[in-house]
Amino acid sequence: MIAGRQTLSLPKTVQTDRTDGDRPFELAVYDVLLPCRQFVVTHKVAELGRVSMTAEFLLRLLRSVDGMDETDFGTFFGFDSLESGYVIREAEESGYVARKNGRLWLSMTGRGLFRDGADEPQIYDVDTKTVTAGFDLLSIAPAEREPLSRFELKLPELKVEDVGKLSGARKLVPAAFHRFYGEFRSRFGPAATKKRALYSVDHVRPADRFSSLVRIVARSRVGRPGFPEPDLSEWKTGYELDDRSPVIERSAAFLDDLKTFRRPDDAGAYGLLAEIAGDSIGEFMNRGELNVSKLFKAAVAREVDTRSDSPVTPLEDALFTVPMGGSLFTAGNVRRFFEALGYATRLRKHRPQTLFWLIPQVTAWGATRVLPTTLDQIEKQLGTPGIQDEEFPPRSVAFVAGEPPRHVLEAFDLTVSGPDFGSGPAAIEVLVVPNLVAAVQVHAPIGAIQAFPVPLGVLSFDERVVRRAQDALLNYLPFLTIASGKSANADPRAFIEEALG
Repeated sequence: MIAGRQTLSLPKTVQTDRTDGDRPFELAVYDVLLPCRQFVVTHKVAELGRVSMTAEFLLRLLRSVDGMDETDFGTFFGFDSLESGYVIREAEESGYVARKNGRLWLSMTGRGLFRDGADEPQIYDVDTKTVTAGFDLLSIAPAEREPLSRFELKLPELKVEDVGKLSGARKLVPAAFHRFYGEFRSRFGPAATKKRALYSVDHVRPADRFSSLVRIVARSRVGRPGFPEPDLSEWKTGYELDDRSPVIERSAAFLDDLKTFRRPDDAGAYGLLAEIAGDSIGEFMNRGELNVSKLFKAAVAREVDTRSDSPVTPLEDALFTVPMGGSLFTAGNVRRFFEALGYATRLRKHRPQTLFWLIPQVTAWGATRVLPTTLDQIEKQLGTPGIQDEEFPPRSVAFVAGEPPRHVLEAFDLTVSGPDFGSGPAAIEVLVVPNLVAAVQVHAPIGAIQAFPVPLGVLSFDERVVRRAQDALLNYLPFLTIASGKSANADPRAFIEEALG
């Protein structure tokens, strides 16, 4: 047994007035698919060029002198009659110079070459080009096509409410190509370094559909934790976001669709959290019931403090169990989890080959690239083998009530599921690295009947807490009837019982 202070409490450096109602905090992270399409665009570009050097001499001279005798031009530059005649004919045939009675003048076209008061004449060559340009189908703004992993392709997609925009996107592309031509131009190869202006868009042909990823960080206020707003700054910033307001609106709608009502068994979920955490959260218990509001304030206070210049980590002050608010996939909680796992692996000799994750029954849980990255990093930190065959057990196991989401099946080596979990509360989430570390959270509205389910719980490497978390997972075994995934384990139930026993 680990010696030291086991009671969870607010860090000494954190004052409760730092958790005022307007204090922002990171609630959850999602990566969603943005529907896009490529279009083959045939267009004309006007490319900035130059007249020949000798013709430029003539044009610049005529711009400064209102008419000039042809012989004076040759004398001025030291040209003989043959050389003078060649230069004059070039300028005249191009329409830049007018000749009359042996004198030379700039034509209207020639004067037009001196754009915006420039000292040098400039011309434009108009060329026809065909390029393939990608646009997202929400804002009809540029989108780059990049390869996506099998996991990423199974993430949820932002809905396109305006079906007419999908079918009529081809008609919207010419105006969008004009608007964003400067952004596209840099992608068109070495020739793009030349000065170009879009002259016209002549034809647009729809091509392949594809998806790109949008990172949505859900940020809430302490006073209203269940009503987050989308932060897309990890995807685009500044004027790029201004051009993509429909994507922001659909991201907000995505978060809004994740709201849930309080469930009758939410109290049971908080009860299970309190049972697993035990005495370490005694400060947050009131007559045998968990004070959810008080635990939430403690979790957010720690979140605020770890963002300061002098962070307080789960490893300081012998805090083996700490409050944790927000999804396990937020940047702060990922960091805390690996700090706890690193400390536990240094403290103990045990190196389990498998981690276990009981998934809460909330929509879009784990719909982020952070999930497979976290699983990979845990495996690397434990030093587990990277080979999947009958000689090696699954490295990651998910417990799921009902039909597993596609991205969960792809992320975990083994997914075990059943039609229900008996009397187990739907809102509970349990991540266990056996005998090392456990994270237990409840996903339920806080302070509202219907709101975003705010993840709230504890992170612990206290051996007693970890043991109770493992026992809680064992209680789900009788309800797990279906095994699926990448693992070839012959008897998953026996394997799970042995690994958690």
